[in-house]
Amino acid sequence: MKNTILILILIFTIELKAQDLTISDFNKTEWFADNENRNFYESDTVSLLRILKFNNENDKLNELNIKLQKNNNRDITQLEFKSSGRLNIQDLYVESWIETLINDEWKWKFDSVNQILELYQKGEIHSSFKIDSKQRDNIIWKFEDNSKITESKLDLLVLNLNRLKK
Repeated sequence: MKNTILILILIFTIELKAQDLTISDFNKTEWFADNENRNFYESDTVSLLRILKFNNENDKLNELNIKLQKNNNRDITQLEFKSSGRLNIQDLYVESWIETLINDEWKWKFDSVNQILELYQKGEIHSSFKIDSKQRDNIIWKFEDNSKITESKLDLLVLNLNRLKK
């Protein structure tokens, strides 16, 4: 009985630690989110995805195509978290192929104790999210190279966020 309780405590502790994020998990990173029907700006739940590592130059050159494939060719919002607390946000509307840089002096803050990500626009809080879960995923990117179909598997980090009410 003691062994069972100890194992359960260890499993619970490991799962909690797996979800702990720090500021460095955002610092100098790029993420993307589904923005079909303005989901990123209005939905109660949002998933942020990050490509952890590109396998080759071709993958890097096709970064946008990879993101769109992962998002089923729907509109996306891209977030670039700068180390200075600045944030670049860019919306891509797939149907018209219009990319819009949302240039409104965006900033970000992350509270690692409470696992809360806050996005500020022009000094005012725009959105606040509680990190619900962190998990790994992948995508198989298929491309043609020298008339040969090649596949590349890319690892992704997925954060599921719950929007906090203002």
